[in-house]
Amino acid sequence: MNREIWRKRLVYARDRLCLYPEPQPLPRTRVFWFVMGLITLAVICFCTFYISYMGARHVAFQTNAEDFGIMDQSIWNTSHGNILHDSICNIIGDTNCASPDGYVRFAIHFEPILFPISWLYLLWSDPRVLFFLQTIVVASGAYPAFWLARLRLRNEWLGGAFAFLYLLYPAQLQATTSDFHAVTLTIAFLLFTLYFMYTRQTLWFFVFAILSMACKENIPLVVATIGLWSVIFQRRWKSGLSVTLLAVIWLFLATKVIMPHFSPTGVPLLSGRYGGNAGMGSLFKDALFHPLNFLHTYVFEYKHLSYIHAVLAPAGYIPKPHGGGIFYLPMLAPWILIMAVPSFAVNLLSSNPQQYSGLFHYNADLVPIIIFSTIEALVVVRWLTRVCLAELGRRHIVTPTLTFPRRLWSDQGVLPLILISLLLVGVIGSTLRTDYYFHGQLPVSIGFQWPQASAHDELAQKFIHMIPEDASVSAQTKLVPHLSHRKNIYMFPYAVDTKLTGERYADKLADYVLLDVTGDIYPYFESQQYITQVKSVLAAGNYGVLAAQDGYLLLKRGLPAPHRLPGTGRSQDPASLLFDLPESFCSNIYVSAQEVQNPLQVQFQQKDGGNVQLAGFQVGASSPFSRTNGYGTLTTYWRVNQAGKLPLQELIFLQGSNGREYFVSTDVSDLAWCPTQTWKPGSIVRLQSRTFNLQKSDISNGLAQMSIALLPQAQSSSTIMDVQARLPLQVLNAPRTVSVNQRTKALQLMPLTIVD
Repeated sequence: MNREIWRKRLVYARDRLCLYPEPQPLPRTRVFWFVMGLITLAVICFCTFYISYMGARHVAFQTNAEDFGIMDQSIWNTSHGNILHDSICNIIGDTNCASPDGYVRFAIHFEPILFPISWLYLLWSDPRVLFFLQTIVVASGAYPAFWLARLRLRNEWLGGAFAFLYLLYPAQLQATTSDFHAVTLTIAFLLFTLYFMYTRQTLWFFVFAILSMACKENIPLVVATIGLWSVIFQRRWKSGLSVTLLAVIWLFLATKVIMPHFSPTGVPLLSGRYGGNAGMGSLFKDALFHPLNFLHTYVFEYKHLSYIHAVLAPAGYIPKPHGGGIFYLPMLAPWILIMAVPSFAVNLLSSNPQQYSGLFHYNADLVPIIIFSTIEALVVVRWLTRVCLAELGRRHIVTPTLTFPRRLWSDQGVLPLILISLLLVGVIGSTLRTDYYFHGQLPVSIGFQWPQASAHDELAQKFIHMIPEDASVSAQTKLVPHLSHRKNIYMFPYAVDTKLTGERYADKLADYVLLDVTGDIYPYFESQQYITQVKSVLAAGNYGVLAAQDGYLLLKRGLPAPHRLPGTGRSQDPASLLFDLPESFCSNIYVSAQEVQNPLQVQFQQKDGGNVQLAGFQVGASSPFSRTNGYGTLTTYWRVNQAGKLPLQELIFLQGSNGREYFVSTDVSDLAWCPTQTWKPGSIVRLQSRTFNLQKSDISNGLAQMSIALLPQAQSSSTIMDVQARLPLQVLNAPRTVSVNQRTKALQLMPLTIVD
């Protein structure tokens, strides 16, 4: 008898100490199946839309070398016997370039899940199959979100709302639409892991923990945290410690054995992002000996705080008066949110600003923890409400004379349910607001456009088909994913210049180079650098022009190099060189009269008799224009009366309310390839500037005039604002908003209000 009493006491003590005992199952009523049906319908809609959207992006050349080309090449090579072979790297802004021979993917990331994924290429050898897989797996995470919320909140409708919250959560949508990454699959895998951990289904807990860890080398940190959480809060010593031990061993083998083994440098190729040459040890040393400086640098610095806000704010927050948040709803459950610490640390400590931008795929493994902590935050709110109601009842604050309120307050299930329902509506509203304003990926988001392949995009296939399947190629970022089914494909400018690869790899330069001078120039962020590199390749003599049209340039190693135009180029400045390229190369700049926007007639006269007229313009900037986060473009249309002998450049600037001129841009890249002296008389030429901003400008707030001027291309950057160098101009016909300042030889196109 005494033994039985003590056994019951031990069971009672165990249950009291265990904060998360085994959950009581809920009956699967008609409401359950109805909500499941709604979720399934939402999942089908989600998959249909985003599979179609991502497929359309690929067809419209809106996928990237980093990382869609990288992932596609690794998986395709694996399916053809070259295990995880990869050669795409960023020689300009990263540390992942080893040699033109390439490397095994494990030198960058440990993602063994790519092995079974490669089997899909046996069914359909097309990179778009990766979008099918990624979207379906991510969408499946709506089910564990529903099941987990249903058990914790004891309500099918609230659980269903969390499934929809999951499908709408901005960080999830960012990852789903950021090309393809194995780590994106962890959004669903980790949610399944959390659900099976909570419901104590040990086998499935292990299965999804292993699937999660197979997606990236840092995920074992998250899984180890989940295992320890299970030990502490569920008292599941065997399963919790086993998962933790497995995760620690996996992490050690991945980062200390496998990745260094496959890396050409002996260390993971991206390890330089953490502590630079000093390594991770320097970060630990700073955290230990200079904790305040460490926190200021990696947590409380403005961009890092903005990142934390961007990730947590969609789950609900109390805003500050001037931006940011005072408190975030998931913080009501810090014992859950602590499982996100490893993922936050990986991003906050990185030297790569993309990792703490709140965009792309870097927050995939944070989403499941945020969903779980938001669920628990509502559980806390419900509990606090019930405690308050019980205390009010104990103190007889609810009097018998208040009949209706008494019934409402005394039933502890009604008011808490109303409160957490309203709170959940607010959370979904916060999520939709972020989706709308912050780089949203919903059809209603600001700036969202369905990808459309242009005639220029379709022309790219002509050049791609000219490249043999077994040839090595260096191409620009948007072209790489359409050429990545080969052993060696590089992102330009890698493998085209021995200055970047080293002289010992002179015989391993790419066989072909495919460029689109009108397209995305990443990894360069300034077109002058890109133009310099391309013209350096043309001047080096290793490549000749195989084909050129509409801004596309296909070079082949061993062909005769193009001739330089006489009288062009300055010493030590390859960007100023001009080459005798096929006439069809510049076909993209010519347009019909019907395409001209905001028509007018302003004549510019050159000293050598050249004469061009500004025929129209379009300012791609809103007024007011923010100096801190405003971006704009300028498109101009020119009617060629008589081409001059010397090339010209277009200067874009602002005239402030104080009468001073403020430089904006001369970045009109078409003029670097199709100079004014080559324009066809009688034609109309369209020039579009690259995107500009005023972040480095000292112009004051207030009214300013968007202005342009023409001047010789030979004018150096140090004297670019010299009024005497500008071409004289005369307005023949223009609207009232357009005026000319003859003193400064500037054409004022439209007013802009400058704000902070």
